[in-house]
Amino acid sequence: MQKLSPIAQILKDYRAKYGIKQEELANELGIDSRTLRRYENNESMLTDINELRRIAGILGIDSERLGVLPDLSTIEDIDTAIDRTWNLVRGARYYEANIIVDRLIHDTANLIKTEDHNLLKRLANVQHIAGYVKSQVTRSNESMLAFAHYKKMEDIARLLDDQVLLNIALTYEGDMLQRSGYVNEAINYLEAARDTTPLADVSARGNGIQLLGRTYFKARMMDEFDTAMKQSEELAYQLEAPDNTSAKGQYNLGTVLEEYGRSYGLLGQTGKGMDYLDKADEYFNNNWNGQRRDLLIKTARTMILVRGGEISEGVKLAIEATDLCKKHGNVRLLDRIYGVQQYIDRLTREIGGSGSMLREALDGPIEY
Repeated sequence: MQKLSPIAQILKDYRAKYGIKQEELANELGIDSRTLRRYENNESMLTDINELRRIAGILGIDSERLGVLPDLSTIEDIDTAIDRTWNLVRGARYYEANIIVDRLIHDTANLIKTEDHNLLKRLANVQHIAGYVKSQVTRSNESMLAFAHYKKMEDIARLLDDQVLLNIALTYEGDMLQRSGYVNEAINYLEAARDTTPLADVSARGNGIQLLGRTYFKARMMDEFDTAMKQSEELAYQLEAPDNTSAKGQYNLGTVLEEYGRSYGLLGQTGKGMDYLDKADEYFNNNWNGQRRDLLIKTARTMILVRGGEISEGVKLAIEATDLCKKHGNVRLLDRIYGVQQYIDRLTREIGGSGSMLREALDGPIEY
């Protein structure tokens, strides 16, 4: 899947909204039509900050949507940029979040040389958002890209002796290992996050234990899965404002319910799985951006329907979910649909082979 740059997506959306041709928009922006075509087709990247700001002004949009950050000259500037990026994530605007993360990493790279603990903590927070965004915009075989950011976060957390940051770093390092197929190593990281950071806050601990539950499930350690999920659910009820916690809204009662539902669905318990997803959907309906909710819930429902034998209905929903994932740039959730496709392909091969054997038993071998 080709990823459109923010400017490519915005130019396409603007023309679609107002029904104008490329030549008309090029005249409006004061650029050559061939240049605009290259921007729209992802053939050329615009990196001139002043030009990006000028175009944003003409289009009537915030320049941050084109990946333009303010000067990061103070701690407050860095905090603001990080918060803006998390807000983009919470708004399911992953394309924009990704380009801003790249600029944020570049503009804060020199902070690693500082001995100022406040600045180092900001750098750890940059690595946190960078790792998270990269994990959402890449396939599972690229998970080590996000892992590298979390490893930097871990190193800084140990330097600062900050158990909240360390818990988050170890948790997501484990999650990236799990996603890459290194399940035993992932369990080691996630159990370390649980057992070696007793001073981490409720949000960090609950998030880590939920992802540990996911990894136990993948390892077919069902008793451990049940225990971890119950612990994570108990901690989720203690959260008052999930978006303003160390997990930045990525962990709450809804994510726990979705984890339960998807897991039971993969075990073939379709009714139980869907019941949990209905509860998660209700929670997200009151607490999350609609697009973000739909991305998570529709991909999960697709998995459950197909595993439960509702192939036609599942494929119909899978197509909707695929369009959503591509529109918003969430490749991690798109991986769920790739998994569904692989499952259907495997079923097709098995059914084809079984059908051939049955035909031969009924009618005898085909004569050539």
